[in-house]
Amino acid sequence: MAMRSKVNFKCPECSQNVEADQWSAINGDKNPQQKFKLLDGSLFKIKCKNCGHVSTVGYPLVYHDTKQNYMIWLVYDEEEIKHVSDYFRQSKNGSADDDEEPVDAECRQRIVRSPDELREKIMIFDSGLDDKIIEIMKLAYAKETQRILKDDNVAAAFFSNRDGEKRIELYTEKGKAFVSGASKKIYDELDDKYGGKASYAEDRVYVIDDVWALNLLRSMR
Repeated sequence: MAMRSKVNFKCPECSQNVEADQWSAINGDKNPQQKFKLLDGSLFKIKCKNCGHVSTVGYPLVYHDTKQNYMIWLVYDEEEIKHVSDYFRQSKNGSADDDEEPVDAECRQRIVRSPDELREKIMIFDSGLDDKIIEIMKLAYAKETQRILKDDNVAAAFFSNRDGEKRIELYTEKGKAFVSGASKKIYDELDDKYGGKASYAEDRVYVIDDVWALNLLRSMR
């Protein structure tokens, strides 16, 4: 189910009011057009009809894929993260409030804090991969790339799947980009080494990111 509302937005360039669509929920397998806009970034962009200026806006969103059975909440503050985490835990043990939609206990449930993280999670799950292993894999790629950098540092890492090509994209503080194929061999090796421990850790947290991966690796030393 897709839930859309109209919002008024003041253009930062010309100060004219702009009416735009804002989505609070999208079902990816039932609303492919909205999913496409989410993945290419246009869902969070507003173009002013008066001056043509394009603004990027962020707002909370629930993305659900019923066929592949995963749900991702995009939120922006720690209090909301706590609220959604509590909802996920309650839904798994059947104690969710009557006015809240129940969630399948087998559903993969995640919380992200930016549209980029949301797009990444969708690409990971749609590729049939485990995001926990991908987060560990991104750290490994970043560590190797950092070795060749002299006066720069890896600032961000993302998984992408463009036309079937699975990649790890690394970006430095100075704006350099390094793109490598996401090796299935490395993925499988990391899955064999960390998969069991990562699955256990998943039961206790829903924000699976680089901090989660670092904490997992430190706990296994």
